[in-house]
Amino acid sequence: MKQLDGKLVLVTGAASGIGRAAAARFSREGARVAAVDVDSEGLATLARELEPAGGSVQCYVTDLRDAGEVAGLKEEILCNAGTPDIIVNSAGVGIICCVEEVSLEDWHWVIDLNLWGYVNVVNAFLSEMFVRGSGHIVNVASAAGLFAVPYQAPYNTSKYAVMGLTDSIRQEGRRRGVSATAVCPGAVVTPIIGSAKLLGFDEAATGLAYSFGTTPERLAEEIVKGVRKDRPVVMYPHYVRVLHAIKRVSPRLADVAGAAVAKTFYRRYRKA
Repeated sequence: MKQLDGKLVLVTGAASGIGRAAAARFSREGARVAAVDVDSEGLATLARELEPAGGSVQCYVTDLRDAGEVAGLKEEILCNAGTPDIIVNSAGVGIICCVEEVSLEDWHWVIDLNLWGYVNVVNAFLSEMFVRGSGHIVNVASAAGLFAVPYQAPYNTSKYAVMGLTDSIRQEGRRRGVSATAVCPGAVVTPIIGSAKLLGFDEAATGLAYSFGTTPERLAEEIVKGVRKDRPVVMYPHYVRVLHAIKRVSPRLADVAGAAVAKTFYRRYRKA
C-alpha cells in the first residue's frame, strides 16, 4: 500500500504514545484517521493538534476489552467513514513482577487489553476487509514478542500471542488481498513506562527504558515504511534485530544471557 493519501486508518491507543505518533504520522501522509482510545481528553488534544494542519480526524472513545463496545465502534466507523484501509493496534499496558507473584487479576489486566483488545478489533473489521478485497493490519507487538524480557511474564505472553495473530492474518489474508505487519520495538519512551505496574520492584526499574528508549515518533516512521513495503515484521532499533538473530542462531547462548540479565535485574531492583 504505497499510496496513503485519502486512506482510512484506524488507530487504537491513539491518545498517547505509539498510537498517538502513528495517528499523527499517517495524518501527515494524507490519510484520514479514526482515533480510538478510552482517554477522551487525549483524543480531543490529538484532534486539536492535527486538524489545523489539514488532518482529517474522527475520535471514538471505546474500551477495547469490551467486545460489545468494539461492535458499536464498528458500526459507527462503517457509518461515518467506511471500512478502514489500515488498522494500527497499539493500545496496551505493562507490568514488572516475578512470574510466581502475578495474580490472576493482573494476568487479565494485561492480556485483556494487550491481546483481547487486538482480537476484538480484528474480529470486528477483518471480514469487512476480506469482502472488499484489500486492507492492512498493523499489530504493535514488542521485542518481548521475539524474546522474553525478565519479570514481564504477562506482557511477554500477550506479545508472543500478538505475533501469532499477525502471522495468521498475513498467511490467510493473501487470498483476499489483506496483509499484516507485526511491529517489534525495543524500549519506547511512552506513558506505558510510567504507568506500568511495579509489583515488588523499585521504581528505578523503569529507568532503563528511559535511558536507551527510542521516541514514538521515530517508530511511527518505521510503521509507515512497514506498511508501504508490506513487511511481515518491523524491528526497531537495530539492537532488536541483533538480539533476535542471536536467539535464532544460538538459543543456548540467548538462554544463558537471559538468565544472567534476570539475576542482575533482580539483585539491583528488587525491593528488600
